[in-house]
Amino acid sequence: MGGKMDNINVYEKLRDRLSVTPVGAPKGEDFLEILSIIFTPEEAKLALSVPFMPATLEDIAEASKMDVEETRALLNNMADKGIVYTFEYKGTPMFMLFTVVPGIFEFPIMKGSLDIDYDRLKSLWKKYHEEGWDYDEGKSTFPIPIGRVLAVEEEITANVDVLPTELVYKYIDESKYICVGECACRTVVNNCDSPKDVCMGLGYGAKFLAERGMARLIDKEEAKAILKRAHDAGLVSCVDNNNENVSMLCNCCPCCCGQLTVATKHGRYDLRPVGAFVASVDLDKCIACGACEERCPMKAISINDAAEIDPDKCIGCGLCVSDCPEEAMAMLRRDPSPTVYDNIQDWAMAAVETKGTAKEFMEELGVKGKK
Repeated sequence: MGGKMDNINVYEKLRDRLSVTPVGAPKGEDFLEILSIIFTPEEAKLALSVPFMPATLEDIAEASKMDVEETRALLNNMADKGIVYTFEYKGTPMFMLFTVVPGIFEFPIMKGSLDIDYDRLKSLWKKYHEEGWDYDEGKSTFPIPIGRVLAVEEEITANVDVLPTELVYKYIDESKYICVGECACRTVVNNCDSPKDVCMGLGYGAKFLAERGMARLIDKEEAKAILKRAHDAGLVSCVDNNNENVSMLCNCCPCCCGQLTVATKHGRYDLRPVGAFVASVDLDKCIACGACEERCPMKAISINDAAEIDPDKCIGCGLCVSDCPEEAMAMLRRDPSPTVYDNIQDWAMAAVETKGTAKEFMEELGVKGKK
């Protein structure tokens, strides 16, 4: 009985650690069950000593009071599950704990071959998706949007002044590594038949995902072809909400995506990811055919005598532009421009300050006793 209670306590402690991160963690017994499916009790206990910034094996072993080789074996197994990130820095293995999103939610699902109860895991995650991820005592899991929307170059009106960081091809062209994997949201929620194999990772994170069997490496040409296929299917391209550390290029649908359904299903348009542009319509060209209304993933367009745009719902994806037979739709710069953070550190601090967990999060960044 004591051992079982200890296991429950370690998952509660792990949930509490995850809850202070920028994206937080869901409350309730369902999330404890999710953690118990993904983490063994031994892994959950070790996770309490793995920081959210890279640390050496030796420091983590010392903090957890475990043998170095035992720690190494557990950490490598956790990396294979996609719940710990690992890489080598000047020949030294480094490890850090993933947060809930992106990380603990997506990567075990993308792996798809772990010895866990996937059916139960998917049903629990689906419940959180359907109920809007709003589990932190009435506060959103995403207090500041984790992503931002990018339109592909072909969908930006020629006379609009565009910054390179507002164009999706920039991040593909500059990435040393690119991977593609199955969309975890559509795999779990499964509310549409949109393609799943269109969600990409960029940079060294892509290398990690490919090496651990959660995705496969692709070249820039295939990445752009995947992007075109995603846009043809009406999917929205989202990247991290910063300029310097873009590591994900998700192609999202409005019926399964955790970012978009917060708005489309639960009306929290204030929490939606937003791009630098907003759709507009040329009333002289519009014939009120309804193609843009059907194409819009956010229900931001209505048809009366002509198409009408609700800027508070529009995310600037450009899908309406590519599907207008009369070329009556255009993308204009949004005013005021949405906040895009310089780097992931600035975004993370803004998020935890909004959540009120900045002090606790800073304490969890380093290895205990090694700050």
